[in-house]
Amino acid sequence: MFENDYIIKQINIMVKFLAGVLFNKDTTECSNIKDENGNITGKGKTCIILRKLVDEGKINEAENLLFSEIEKNKDIELLEVALDFYGYLNEKEDNFLEENGFSHQEILEGLQDIQKMYNIEEI
Repeated sequence: MFENDYIIKQINIMVKFLAGVLFNKDTTECSNIKDENGNITGKGKTCIILRKLVDEGKINEAENLLFSEIEKNKDIELLEVALDFYGYLNEKEDNFLEENGFSHQEILEGLQDIQKMYNIEEI
C-alpha cells in the first residue's frame, strides 16, 4: 500500500516536473490539441485516442501505440503526448489498472523508457 502510494507520487512529480521544464506548463495535459481553425491536430488525435483506449481498459494497446508513434517520429510533441498519457494513467485506481493487466510500477517503467528514448534521463 505505502509502496504503491510512493510510486504514484513519484510518477506525479516526474510528469509535472518534465512538463514544467520542457513545455513550461503546470499541467501534464496535452495543450493545443486544435489548430487555429478548430481542427484537431495530429498530436490532439493521438492524445484523444490514447485516453479513449485507457478508458476502455486497453492500456497495453494504448502504450504500444504510443511507443510505435514515437519510434516512427521522435517529435517533441509526442513527448508531451507521453506525459499526458502517463499522467492520465496514473490517476486511475489500482483496481482499474489490475483489472486491465497494468500497474503503477509499469507506469513508472514506461515513463522511464520514454525518458531514455528522448535522452532526458538525467533531468
